[in-house]
Amino acid sequence: MSQYYPVFMDLKEKEVLVVGGGAVAERKIVTLLAHSARVRVVAPALIPPLLSLVREGKCLWEQKEYADGDVRDALLVFSCTDKEEVNARVAADARAMARWVNVADDPDKCGFIVPSILERGDLTIAVSTAGSSPLVARQIRAEIEQSYGEEMAEYLALLKKWRVEVKRSLPPEKRAEFWAGVTDGKVRNLIEQGQVKLAEGVVEQCFRSLLV
Repeated sequence: MSQYYPVFMDLKEKEVLVVGGGAVAERKIVTLLAHSARVRVVAPALIPPLLSLVREGKCLWEQKEYADGDVRDALLVFSCTDKEEVNARVAADARAMARWVNVADDPDKCGFIVPSILERGDLTIAVSTAGSSPLVARQIRAEIEQSYGEEMAEYLALLKKWRVEVKRSLPPEKRAEFWAGVTDGKVRNLIEQGQVKLAEGVVEQCFRSLLV
């Protein structure tokens, strides 16, 4: 059984430390920023894309080598350097201060690992092989992408719009009937075909039919 406990975390306005200024660090930082984290980078130098993010004010950069204690204010720590001794120091420091740490390509030093992620609006599917093979995780995610297209974002947004009204207006047994009716595939298929207005009409009709 996998030793990792899967969890989805709210990083909005939470400080995350990234040690390293190369391409691996860039991939981590772009994803973290997309999830509204406050990113602080510690590295003596940055590749141009990361330098642009700093100049745009999207993350903070401390231009220096990693020092013990740099993890102190971080909720999560990512060590993305190509120096084994630096990664080991970061991991040991993070563990000593009870901070969650991820060391790129070294699961033995990780307190958490990052899955391969598929996102479609409110839908998030995370795939992990517990560090055994990130490539296999990406392959599985690619297979899942074929089943859940871009229509999922609009589909889920439409269902979300009705949650409050359905809870307020329908008794429990009719709520169950409503959700079964609008998630049987028809609404999603209409959205996938570009017939969004028709899909909205199907949902509304299902709701009104249960008011009587």
